[in-house]
Amino acid sequence: MRTFIAIELEDDVKHYLEEVQKKTEELCRKGNYTPRENFHLTLHFLGEITPEDVEYLRQAMMETTKFQRAFDLTLDRIGFFPRGREGVLWAGVEKSGELLRLFQSLEKNLGKQGFAREKKGLSPHITLGREVEPFHGFADVQKKIEVEKKTVRVTGISLMESVRMGRKLVYRPLFRQKLRVAKTD
Repeated sequence: MRTFIAIELEDDVKHYLEEVQKKTEELCRKGNYTPRENFHLTLHFLGEITPEDVEYLRQAMMETTKFQRAFDLTLDRIGFFPRGREGVLWAGVEKSGELLRLFQSLEKNLGKQGFAREKKGLSPHITLGREVEPFHGFADVQKKIEVEKKTVRVTGISLMESVRMGRKLVYRPLFRQKLRVAKTD
């Protein structure tokens, strides 16, 4: 099974990102756009694992969230990972100490369970499309599309399975682990 650990997004954030995605489509010749239901922020790509690995991943995720409180991220821009004239279109979030701590703790706990570290480190983004080719270049799209500083509430992490159903890629949660909720006065 092909898997990754992610932060799932609330429906209002997914809806907003879909609107941003549609605006970028008008500025692009082509693209393989991510369906709204698949929007997420990847923390660690695992790739192929065995069903037996799931319990080790659950342990790492539970250990990671034990002392982590829920927190907010803020959407702040769109960007591209260029590959020639095409590229991966993404929405980014502002740098966050909480997100970095969550990532580092997850990496440490995955390592204790025998999983390799994330090769690329943390590059927090939400993929909106692949093989996207703008009419007038990536900078033109970035200049014309403004991203609202929308809050993304992070309340947990999820072990996700990537399953191909016909021509469609579906991401299904195998396990969800909540972060601690901060106590209010």
